[in-house]
Amino acid sequence: MTRLILDNDRVQALAVEVAPLVSQVTGWDLDITSLHCRVLPRGLGYEATVEEKLQLLGLPVLPKGDFITRMVEIMIESNFLAAYEPLANELMVIRENVDDSNLDGLRLILAHELTHRGQHLHHPQLFQRVNRLLVSMLREINSGDMNIQRMRAWYGQVKPLMTLIESHASYVQELIKRHHYPHALIEKQSSLPALIFRIIGFGKTTQYTAGLSQVSEAARKGAIDGLFDRLAGK
Repeated sequence: MTRLILDNDRVQALAVEVAPLVSQVTGWDLDITSLHCRVLPRGLGYEATVEEKLQLLGLPVLPKGDFITRMVEIMIESNFLAAYEPLANELMVIRENVDDSNLDGLRLILAHELTHRGQHLHHPQLFQRVNRLLVSMLREINSGDMNIQRMRAWYGQVKPLMTLIESHASYVQELIKRHHYPHALIEKQSSLPALIFRIIGFGKTTQYTAGLSQVSEAARKGAIDGLFDRLAGK
């Protein structure tokens, strides 16, 4: 079978194609023309999604020999399909982790990440909270002050934020699948907080589905923005 040619331009074109569908569901302008799309080899997944984010946050890169660092690196390279990085205005796709025979599945992956873009553009305070919590956690790990009690406290603060962010993106993705790509296979998404939760042993994370009923009810009432505003502290 001929291998799908998947490069920056192809992903950019697919993002432009899918963005109106996301806007139709969310009512949000995604400002797609200013978004940069990048296709990465698996070996650069950790560098692009974690190390570059740390640099954007003004934090030192974690030592490669650290246990959590190594586990996150392995899991990103084997599990990440795509990621939206608000600080870089960029959507990244991990080339080897995308199924060549499932182009509609890739469209749904992009719909999920473009929903995150809409969330960020229209509710930046929520993403600022997540970043502050991430910075705090990473600084404690880097200084050697992190312990299981502190990690659980961090988890308790970030969990409701990520549950809303990810459940809403999954809700939008599922609606688009139902109405536009019913035969597509939805490949499993992942995120940095989810991987950290799994590594430190807090059990199965359900942030992609735990808030679906709440999101669905809010969408029915036209109150999605209110959910984001409440968690952002507005």
